[in-house]
Amino acid sequence: MKNFSIAGLTFLLFGLAGDVCSTSPDAQEPLLPTVHKAPTIRSSALPPAPVAAISSRMLAPLQNLPMVIDATVLESAPRIVAAHERRAYLAGGDKIVVQGELRGASEFRLVRTVRRLLDPVSKDYLGDEVAPVGTATLLEQTSDGLHRFLITDANREITVGDRLIAQPREAPHSITIVPYRSPQAVDALIVTIADGAGQAMQHQVVAINKGVRDHIREGLLLSLSAAQTIRQSSQTSSIPTLPEEPRGVLLIVRVYDRVSYGLITQAREPVQVGDKAYAPRQERMSAKDVE
Repeated sequence: MKNFSIAGLTFLLFGLAGDVCSTSPDAQEPLLPTVHKAPTIRSSALPPAPVAAISSRMLAPLQNLPMVIDATVLESAPRIVAAHERRAYLAGGDKIVVQGELRGASEFRLVRTVRRLLDPVSKDYLGDEVAPVGTATLLEQTSDGLHRFLITDANREITVGDRLIAQPREAPHSITIVPYRSPQAVDALIVTIADGAGQAMQHQVVAINKGVRDHIREGLLLSLSAAQTIRQSSQTSSIPTLPEEPRGVLLIVRVYDRVSYGLITQAREPVQVGDKAYAPRQERMSAKDVE
């Protein structure tokens, strides 16, 4: 211990950890109370791991997903009636003649009807599925209803008869889909496979018979299971109910009024039209489901 005085104050210095340095005129008692502390460990539970967001870069292959349009809207949409060079198949850079009302729009998507979608159970009409085939911009608008357009992009061959659907004036620069689990039960059926194949596996797109009116949103995670085919026994009148056997995971990526499109992020077995896409109440999925 050392002590020394400065301006009438006596300092007592102790070299041991936990001792007190006091500055009092009489150097007998410390001015502040002594507090001894010891190291402690505090623990708390980690928050649940969030499901990672899926960026627009990962969803780039989905930019040419089919669209669902009501038949009445599609019937009144402008259509290609001629090409300047009279070719049967058109591509980017070609000029076309379009007939129909433009309603002030100048940028359009070119689409082609693929199939009429019906609910597999009720047989209700769900909409017409159309495939985007390219884009076009207005060159000259005339009063007689025939307008000149330039095809600015083509992802497949374009032909006379294809329809034009106006594009939004300002498309979002980036779209991020955040997967989520539904707190409510969802019971849907696959109505079509986007590329027309008979079966679908991982990274393929399918459509289900639920949409905005059923509170479906982009990012919803659903389990996939096979449609149950049960042969009734002749010895009993009751039909047994088998437990669901998940065979994959579906991520909803685009939603229309009565139809939604989803990307299969996991598939243990092929899925096909008529298979179920469901979410039991309080279903729990891990982040691995969307990897």
